[in-house]
Amino acid sequence: MNDSNKLKPLTFLSRKGGVARENGPFYRVMLFDPRGMYPSGTRFIRSGFFHADEDVAFSVVRGRSWDEVLPDAPYSEFNWASPEELRLMVSLVLCERRDGPYVSLYPVVRYGPQLDVKKLDLRDPATVVRVRELIIETAASASRPYGPHGRIEGLLGRKYDLVDPRRYGFDRLRAIWASLGDASFLFFRGVYTLIKADMLGRHYEFSEEAIVSLYIALEASFSIVLRNLREREGVKNPSAHDAAVWLHEHFDAPFGLPAPDATERYFETFYEERVMTLHPASRYGELPYAPIMHDDIPHLRRSLREIFAYLLLDEHGPDYDDDVDQHVKKTGQSASA
Repeated sequence: MNDSNKLKPLTFLSRKGGVARENGPFYRVMLFDPRGMYPSGTRFIRSGFFHADEDVAFSVVRGRSWDEVLPDAPYSEFNWASPEELRLMVSLVLCERRDGPYVSLYPVVRYGPQLDVKKLDLRDPATVVRVRELIIETAASASRPYGPHGRIEGLLGRKYDLVDPRRYGFDRLRAIWASLGDASFLFFRGVYTLIKADMLGRHYEFSEEAIVSLYIALEASFSIVLRNLREREGVKNPSAHDAAVWLHEHFDAPFGLPAPDATERYFETFYEERVMTLHPASRYGELPYAPIMHDDIPHLRRSLREIFAYLLLDEHGPDYDDDVDQHVKKTGQSASA
């Protein structure tokens, strides 16, 4: 293992230098705000790592920009997370357990400095220490709000909300990260909106907007389920009812819950409220406010996270199997799926 005390201190590239390296792999740092909730310690994946302690939370990845991955994509000012950063964040979120704490990420957007280094061992714990020292020194010296590091001026100094990593399913982290290499952009968009919902949910006055983000995630999951029904199960023109049946068979049937009736749709209990929230004037009339509740946030957030993880790996986590076993022991019923 390298001795970080004998290594040259790391530095960030200048803005000009960072732009010059956008056409090739780079080492990019992402910081996270204390308003999130993070697993303590360091989680390593092949292309980088995520670290959180009481003083700072950050990630480092080696990757390319969206312009290189999608050269013909429409212009956007919201592609602030690079492809590998998004892949890492999605991996962390999907490692949650059914009734466990969230991985509630709150990234500092529009701030992604690159490390001024051509080669870096991202699996060496000494690298974590070196980057941590650089971030803390940079944040302490940031004095101009419009300077290159103005986004993190005053960021540190508050204690981070940490969770024991044993409360998550990080034994699946590498499998999830590897599977995301073949995931669709639709899948990433769905889990990305779960992250945005968590950020909005930290501000009580934006709870409605958090639910709207969850509606986007719901729509993404629905589209993926329909795609799987067509491509894997040979269902021609699958409907919202077919998606409801799929959901029951893969999640609810083992708990003895009743099957959907002949007209029930995918997440039907949210259908009318979703229409009235997203369409101020609809066949349901006009309302001066959205007809939704704060409890919709944990309901959708937990359900959709688990659905996305299942759609990615095509299997449930051990926590689901444990819950089914507990249900069988308690009720004496046999699992039907």
